[in-house]
Amino acid sequence: MSAFGDFHNVTGGGWSVYWRIPAASGGGLEVWWADFHGRRVMWKGSQPFAIVPYHTPVPSSEPPGPEFTYKDGLGEQCGGASFSALKASAPNADVRLQGWLAALDTDAVDVRVEPATSFDPATLIISAKFQCGWYQYVHRWEFNGYGEIQPSLGMGGALNPSAKNKAHVHHMYFRVDLDIDGFSSDVFEVFRHDSFDDTAGGGDKWSVQSKQGKHLLDPKSARKFRVRDLKSKAAGTVTRGYEFEIPALAGIDTHSTADVWACVYRGDTNQTGADVGPPTCSDKVLDGYATGPLDTLKGSDIVTWVVVRHHHEARDSTEEANFLPYHYEGFEIVPRGFEVFDKARQPNG
Repeated sequence: MSAFGDFHNVTGGGWSVYWRIPAASGGGLEVWWADFHGRRVMWKGSQPFAIVPYHTPVPSSEPPGPEFTYKDGLGEQCGGASFSALKASAPNADVRLQGWLAALDTDAVDVRVEPATSFDPATLIISAKFQCGWYQYVHRWEFNGYGEIQPSLGMGGALNPSAKNKAHVHHMYFRVDLDIDGFSSDVFEVFRHDSFDDTAGGGDKWSVQSKQGKHLLDPKSARKFRVRDLKSKAAGTVTRGYEFEIPALAGIDTHSTADVWACVYRGDTNQTGADVGPPTCSDKVLDGYATGPLDTLKGSDIVTWVVVRHHHEARDSTEEANFLPYHYEGFEIVPRGFEVFDKARQPNG
């Protein structure tokens, strides 16, 4: 048994999931082989890197020019730092050099199963804490009894001591490899709401995408995205799928150029796209992975990248002067046509 890299199985809320932290310092927590009531939903999920551009001018060499942008996590670049596993009991503070690094992966991960209530279904929650420069990042994946997946990232620790009053944006990149009832037979779809008139070509539309590529959110059209299996059916008629519902809390910029990428599986050796770095400290390398056709008739083995953003206007003289209260941002992965629940009970109640 190694300190890091082992797979650990946990169950709850109708789910069976494996987790691992591949290395003490790298891309953080990964979740693997997520099955809901015995049916495969996800091959792998992770949040391997973040891109953090700062307002300029900065008062010091941190973050370094000319980009003034950190690339943190797996393959850190541009002055950034890797995600170093902390003990789950580490306090929310600047704990650098204070002996809180985790010696074992199990020291860094907290697994909880919340029972069902009259408000919520049962939920399996997998959380891990990481040091990244002055920040703490919490990687959290929640799997609930409705079949929903809720990935999120928590930001804590302390402000950059060299630029405490400088606003910056956390662009947080999640890699989600859904394998709905198996792989290689999925399509990628984009939703738009055109109008409230369902006649004359109006209403709502799902469009199957024939090409890999990047996509932008559009709140005006309620845009969302879906990976749908072409073979697996619930109740004999509806093909199973999972929809991505993503908040729009900040926009794209020169460093973070899209909200979602759809590409095909090319292996897990480098997270298929996490090798972001110089010369531009941007995510444009993902464009190279999301190139080529998607099979709309037989389906493809699709990998989706999702970006969640937070514009951090520092409260450096008050609430964030000594530490950063944990702030979580995430998104929803919601089933459509996956399961028929017993009407007499809440799932896993």
